[in-house]
Amino acid sequence: MNNKSSKKVTLISEKRLVKSYRYGNNLELTTALGQFEQSIKILPKRRYVIIETGEIRTMNTSNSNRQDNLDSVKRSMRKLRMLISHNFSGEKNELWVTLTYKEHVTDPSTVYQHFKVYIRKLRKDYPKTKYISVIEPQASGSWHLHVLLKNEHYTTLFISNDEMASMWMRGFTSTKRLKKSDHIASYVIAYLSNLEYSQTENNSEKKYVKGARLHLYPKGIRIFRCSRGIKYPIEKTDFKGKILKENNLDKNSTPSFSKRSDHVTHDGRTIYYSTEYFNDLSAKDGD
Repeated sequence: MNNKSSKKVTLISEKRLVKSYRYGNNLELTTALGQFEQSIKILPKRRYVIIETGEIRTMNTSNSNRQDNLDSVKRSMRKLRMLISHNFSGEKNELWVTLTYKEHVTDPSTVYQHFKVYIRKLRKDYPKTKYISVIEPQASGSWHLHVLLKNEHYTTLFISNDEMASMWMRGFTSTKRLKKSDHIASYVIAYLSNLEYSQTENNSEKKYVKGARLHLYPKGIRIFRCSRGIKYPIEKTDFKGKILKENNLDKNSTPSFSKRSDHVTHDGRTIYYSTEYFNDLSAKDGD
């Protein structure tokens, strides 16, 4: 069972043990607040009792499985956001590529095989190119691929869309350069998460349902893959004050954003987490 909500919280104490993630110019700190409440008690035969009211209910395991999968997809997207932020910043040697199919391809393993052929061709002409590839489900049941490319041996990486299409050879391709002002990770995650729909027959008026595409990912699918050379966010567990100091932040620094999340476990406990985000650390690092 999972039930998460965001609430305003006081700052984490500098003496508190936290799990930190440093990715790009961002620092994220999370700690369990140590407050546990037993809201339900599990009973035999897939039943549970709500402690506050004494009401006995039957678990809806199908909905639970769907929610578990959605939570897993969200966790993958969170990891992807950090990975992108840690490696891509809108430099001229980076590209954002979309690969689509002219046929109706519904098997993810087929998509992965096609991508291997494509990236082999690309690296033949552009050696040592690094990538993060993401598979994206369509409402029709078919798939698209999105790829972030980076080659540090070029000041400017230019691959025309015609050249990209000749490497892919399976459908429409789009090649563009993302700018620093695009906030690369946020742009990509929003693109992958929100589902577009049209309110008119001629598609002249389009709307987006936030997060709707996340429900289309099947259980257990590996959403993204990355090449060697892609750097992973720096994870560390230590006291908040020490981690702030290591990142050239004062112990009384105010986070750019903070939130409290409530997580209900399968055995009925409610665990409270506090998370703080510090953004734009490059100036503080002396870069």
